[in-house]
Amino acid sequence: MVRALSRSPLTADSTYFQFSAVVEAWRQQKDVEIPEDLQADLLRSISGAADREWDGGFLACALSAVAAAKDFGNVAQTVLELTPEVADEFMEWFYSR
Repeated sequence: MVRALSRSPLTADSTYFQFSAVVEAWRQQKDVEIPEDLQADLLRSISGAADREWDGGFLACALSAVAAAKDFGNVAQTVLELTPEVADEFMEWFYSR
């Protein structure tokens, strides 16, 4: 999946990033290493997504994938839920506490 995404990141929809982010977050929780032959493709696939148009769902998936790729699995899981609408509610909660 990572290799497919790295070859054509502009045509991938958010599910590619969402799946990759979830797998990566779980991988970090279980402390499993990324195979060396996938590391370069993973980073290339994530960076290639920056050139396409994003909606709120794609934004959450892509940001989650970036967090997961940088070894922040707990942030990756959280960001998957952080759509623009949820972000507004979160900020209201955050500033009211």
